[in-house]
Amino acid sequence: MRATVKNHAPAVVCAATLLVCYFVIQPYAEIGFADDWSYIKTAQLLAQTGHIVYNGWASPMLGWQLYFGALFIKLFGFSFTVVRFCTAIEAMATAFLLQRTFVRAGLNSWNATLTTMTFVLSALYLPLAFTFLTDISGVLCIVACLYMCLRAVQAQSERSAMIWISLAALVNAVGGTARQIVWLGVLVMVPSTLWLLRRSRRVLVVGGLSCMVGAGIVAAAMQWFARQPYAIPQSLLPGNRVESLKHLLLQGLLGAGQLALMALPILLMFTVSLPSWRRRVAAGFGAGLFSFFLPGTHELYVKAGYGEAASYFGGYPMESTSQRLNEIVACGAHLPTHDFLGSLLTGATALGILSLAVCLFVRTRGRPVRLGDKNSISWQKLGLILGPFSIVYIVVLALNMLRNGALFGRYFLPLFLILLLILARYYQEKVKMKLPCASGLLVVIFGGFTVVAAHDDFAWFRGNATAINEMRSSGVPATAILGPWEYLGWAEIETVGHINDDRIRVPKGAYVPPQPLRPDLENCDPDLAAILKGTPAIRPAYVVSPDPAWCGGKIAFPPMLYRTWVAPRANWLYAVKLPTSP
Repeated sequence: MRATVKNHAPAVVCAATLLVCYFVIQPYAEIGFADDWSYIKTAQLLAQTGHIVYNGWASPMLGWQLYFGALFIKLFGFSFTVVRFCTAIEAMATAFLLQRTFVRAGLNSWNATLTTMTFVLSALYLPLAFTFLTDISGVLCIVACLYMCLRAVQAQSERSAMIWISLAALVNAVGGTARQIVWLGVLVMVPSTLWLLRRSRRVLVVGGLSCMVGAGIVAAAMQWFARQPYAIPQSLLPGNRVESLKHLLLQGLLGAGQLALMALPILLMFTVSLPSWRRRVAAGFGAGLFSFFLPGTHELYVKAGYGEAASYFGGYPMESTSQRLNEIVACGAHLPTHDFLGSLLTGATALGILSLAVCLFVRTRGRPVRLGDKNSISWQKLGLILGPFSIVYIVVLALNMLRNGALFGRYFLPLFLILLLILARYYQEKVKMKLPCASGLLVVIFGGFTVVAAHDDFAWFRGNATAINEMRSSGVPATAILGPWEYLGWAEIETVGHINDDRIRVPKGAYVPPQPLRPDLENCDPDLAAILKGTPAIRPAYVVSPDPAWCGGKIAFPPMLYRTWVAPRANWLYAVKLPTSP
């Protein structure tokens, strides 16, 4: 019993770290965050009516995540913060289970803990852990499926293998109702695991039947979702917006660069393992050439940079945390470059990749580490479990990009955890038994940046919510305020019941072509017409802006102060009354 508690202690630490981050970041803002305003509204209606009601914005099915959110609303009453806290619980469960999964996949406890911390404190994951987006729910279900598949392969008896493989299929089928791409678990990962267990006829039959039941759940859920009013069913077909192969390759390179950047706490450790100082100098020189002299490379990695990944609101008035930090560092060091942090991160990423390449082809100082743990699994078996899943996942992402024209970094989370597992295990077996303490230091530095960025983003949202509430309390209608898109979407569904989206198929005729925008407003912001296309009920008379004279308007209410951790710490938002239509 004591041994079990001791073995699980690092996993508990990983989960507890997220709870500490929650109270440090203070993700309290009664306003939407990215797309979660739509999902929160559906959860609220589910708690009130007992029915799932979509609103013209959700392309994820939401499924079980809605019931989890509705449970919190029933227990504690409705607020954005209450609903989002249930995702924080899911994130903690993911951290715990991921550490145990990495151990099952062959990492020792120290390496599994550092690798898990690299994942959960990354800019791709941590900010999402405190929203009601579906990405955390999806990762939790994928990790659970992988854990159960590993348990099935490592089972000591047929009965145990049958239980684990059946659970993997059925739990994943239900879990995918929150985010449809999760179903690649039951459709790809579980069948791949069954191939490894094919020598046992009983396991093969039971597992096959479980996969068939899971596939039936998938088909039924998709048919149900397609019939729901104001849902946005997704298709894998590229549709009419097929982008060029060049654009697809560019998006793929950006995604790969972003994952390499997030994996630096592990990737960079291959640099210290190079067998001679000459090779280290050569790798550093090559990284410099790669980063700063090859045309377009630096810009490419900066666009996929750590700072931009941590700040999901690049189009908002507030500068991203990375830009503000860069200005402070560059000025303090009297550096002429305008993007010192971007250059540093680009060079570090290139150095890590080149060092890994050298380690793949030359003998390192460390000795290979033999796998002797009872939970160990061979590279071949691990590849059969994760390889087909990764390939199909990438294909689905590519099709999604061809249809929608872009990919978000958070879509790469499942691939990110697989990359971290491969890097950490290769280091453990071919270089040294344990990742060095420098890896932990990088985790702390990168995690600290993510915490700061997330805190400042939520502070900005709280400032917007306070300014909007001040106007609303003075009698200004919700539809007369031009705020962040998250506010506009919420105001639209509160007023009309759904977002105006031309992708809506049920009911027919739901989409209404928007009225032309006032010319003076369109001149102030060329993107405003496209933003308000989905919210025709919004008729702006006031705007929340850091510019007190936005579009020639005048301050109508006292300015709202919000504080950030990165200078300038005192920031102001203004409620500006727009000029009347000319």
